[in-house]
Amino acid sequence: MNKSNALKFGNSFCVLPFLHEFMDLDNTQRVCCLSPDEITQERLTEIQQLMLDNQSVPECRTCVKPEQDKNYSERQHITSQWFKREPDIVDKVIVTPEVYSYDLRYSNLCNLRCQTCGPYASSTWAEFLKVDDKFRSWEPSKVDINPNAKRIYFAGGEPFMIKSFSKVLHQVVNKDCEIVINTNATIITDHMLEALRPFTNVCFTLSIDGTGDVIEKIRIGCNWEKIQENIQTLRQELNPNFMVNTVLQKDNIDNIPDLAKWIDSQNITVWHTTILTEPHQYQYKHYVGDIAWSDSLWQYNCVKSNLQAQSSLKQIFQDLS
Repeated sequence: MNKSNALKFGNSFCVLPFLHEFMDLDNTQRVCCLSPDEITQERLTEIQQLMLDNQSVPECRTCVKPEQDKNYSERQHITSQWFKREPDIVDKVIVTPEVYSYDLRYSNLCNLRCQTCGPYASSTWAEFLKVDDKFRSWEPSKVDINPNAKRIYFAGGEPFMIKSFSKVLHQVVNKDCEIVINTNATIITDHMLEALRPFTNVCFTLSIDGTGDVIEKIRIGCNWEKIQENIQTLRQELNPNFMVNTVLQKDNIDNIPDLAKWIDSQNITVWHTTILTEPHQYQYKHYVGDIAWSDSLWQYNCVKSNLQAQSSLKQIFQDLS
């Protein structure tokens, strides 16, 4: 597979269908977390061939739109990372697909009620809306982890609240496997800390949509000071890597420069941004005001060093200016 061709705008190839397994809260398989469609193993095989032939894949339409607008897509970002980190595995799985990467989401247990979430992924939202079955979960032992796994991503819900995550970690053979925990950083539990200690490559994806009052408005139930305190505790206990994931929407537009400044102050170099599509009322097009992003925003390291973040921020800035 030629890397430069694979990463071109409009190419259909993505590495994930060849080495990745995604299981959602309702125990359904999809190509990845961005794909809206449930698939079977037979369909996955068809998708692999379509990509090798550079043919359109309907399940992957989420990445098609940004590329049509010449914006960097998740397909390009993730595939480039695998080419960079594990080129031999990429060459191998194109010929013989094998799962080296997992995205496991088997409980919606969560302590927050974020604006951009809902009862499907948050038990707190489900309780607030008085949903009859507020908890969603499935048995993680159904997933057979490859002893040579390279990356396991845990999300929820809030992983620090989900005890079964720590049980899965104890079963992972390869202690050099990258363990990625998507967390709101509002809570730390001993069972997860102990389960993570044996691993040499732990990364926390911090779900942070703003600083101060902004994050407390968007992520209802959180406390900004406690989040910062917990991040320092994780540094001291595990010496992990960190990245920040931010959902870009109308209520954090004015706070983006402050957030970028904070990310740099934490020596976090990876900033991933997602432009909100739902709920519609929070889309950035509903922003009221005059966007005031100065030239200094583009000089922050977390912006300069992340092409995907640059692309989405520039799109918003152009649309709102």
